[in-house]
Amino acid sequence: MLAGAKYILELYDNDEFKPFLIQGAHGWGKTSYANTLIAETYSIQNNGIPDWDMVKKRIGYDPDEVLNQLDSIPMGERWYVYHWDDAGTWLHSLDFQDPFVKAVGKYMQVARTDLACMIFTSISMGDVSSKIRGIRDAIIIDITKEGCDTGHPYRRTAKAYILRKTWKNREWKDYQWEEYFTSHVPDSFYRWYKPKRDYYSKQAKSAARKHWENRKKD
Repeated sequence: MLAGAKYILELYDNDEFKPFLIQGAHGWGKTSYANTLIAETYSIQNNGIPDWDMVKKRIGYDPDEVLNQLDSIPMGERWYVYHWDDAGTWLHSLDFQDPFVKAVGKYMQVARTDLACMIFTSISMGDVSSKIRGIRDAIIIDITKEGCDTGHPYRRTAKAYILRKTWKNREWKDYQWEEYFTSHVPDSFYRWYKPKRDYYSKQAKSAARKHWENRKKD
């Protein structure tokens, strides 16, 4: 089991909550790592086998999808983890005055009631609202291609740390774990995910078009 999945289970067992902010270049495996963490976390309810069907119930992109899934959590029940895919699209730091972005930041104050961990993936953690990435002890995870070679084309490295500050306000990285993982997910899951990924792109282009049309009217 990946160290990140073990960490999520510990958060759950200790009745704690932390956001994971996973960042990395396009196509390097941010989403693959996030989804593998979910599959391995839920393996404890699946005879030790990574549960990729459960991942489909713990991932969302647009606000309606995310909020509907979070609203479905029964009263008194906690989920191990939820993944907001490409969160920078809807929770961008430049939109810090947007009422929705503010409301999500406020929800993070009470998210422990529903979740042990919420994963946010983005190209850079700086793309995500400071109300989320600024949460105390948030876990930042860098995805790199260290270890990737011709013999291991899908090998990636995840480096997890907490950003802390000295008494002089200097920032330093408190490393939590580092591990290899594969960016290759099961074919059956990819066939389910690829249409969703295409939908993400279509929505983002639609939003850009809408704003551009409004700008032309000004």
